[in-house]
Amino acid sequence: MKRIIPCVLITLALILAGSYLPLFGFLGLMLCPVPLSILGCLEGRRNMSVAELMIEATLFLAISPSLAVYFLIGCAPVSAVVFMLSQESFRDVKKLTGGESYVICAGASILFKTLLIWLFWYFTGKNILFPDAGQMSDVLSGLYGDSPELMAALRQVMAVLPKLLPSMLVIYAGIEAFLSYSLCYSLTRKLFPDCKNYPPELPSFTMWKFPVSILIVSASAFVVSWLVDAGEDMAVAAFILNLQIAANVIMFVEGVSLAFWIMEGFRLRRGAKIAVCAVMMLPLFWAWLIVMGMCDMALDMRSRIKFGERKKGQ
Repeated sequence: MKRIIPCVLITLALILAGSYLPLFGFLGLMLCPVPLSILGCLEGRRNMSVAELMIEATLFLAISPSLAVYFLIGCAPVSAVVFMLSQESFRDVKKLTGGESYVICAGASILFKTLLIWLFWYFTGKNILFPDAGQMSDVLSGLYGDSPELMAALRQVMAVLPKLLPSMLVIYAGIEAFLSYSLCYSLTRKLFPDCKNYPPELPSFTMWKFPVSILIVSASAFVVSWLVDAGEDMAVAAFILNLQIAANVIMFVEGVSLAFWIMEGFRLRRGAKIAVCAVMMLPLFWAWLIVMGMCDMALDMRSRIKFGERKKGQ
């Protein structure tokens, strides 16, 4: 019980912070699966289930039934998948790599988040990820009513955001799975070195590489948007836009990974790395990072670029 109570309290604090602190926002909700995942690695399935029941009961009876449903369907399954992947017997039998394990975790997160959104929409008729359009219009009018141009731009953004739900869901689930998986691994290995149950280690960020099929999907979306007049069919336009956003984010991540690999290859000093990272944070350079990711997917740049190596025979 000495580990169950801290796990319950930390998880509840993350849920409340993520729900009621605007600046903390989604980060608190993204980190919710971490305490349960670590507890499962240390204590096993039984104590992990006890902690989950205590969290569910507290949320449902004392805080908010909707948060209880969110945790049950949206967060707890991610903890369960990380726990399953962390079991020593499972690792020995399946022989999964860290990358494959992460993909399984991210897929589970996407699946259960989709189920959660559908259930809320089915029973309430509302999208839980976006506020009511009428209420938001009233809020925006109160804040920016004296600026018609800004109000018009904000209303356009609010009208477009719900159509981007699929890509936003994939990105959110991917980040949540990465945080849950990587933090569970690193904290379990560092704080509890005697623990034998931990997820397979993820590859170094400088070696992250995604399949070329992502590039094919992005190119296909561009071709379809060029051949089909998507402006006349909002469903087609939304589908193409979601594909392009999700693919661009993945290519951006691979471009950043390649950039860090190049910095490691040139053995830049810490100050130079910080300067390069500061430059990469500027939106002006994001498109170039996407291009770098595309080139790495298509040409496998890590196998073509050599640092300090001479060709044989020279």
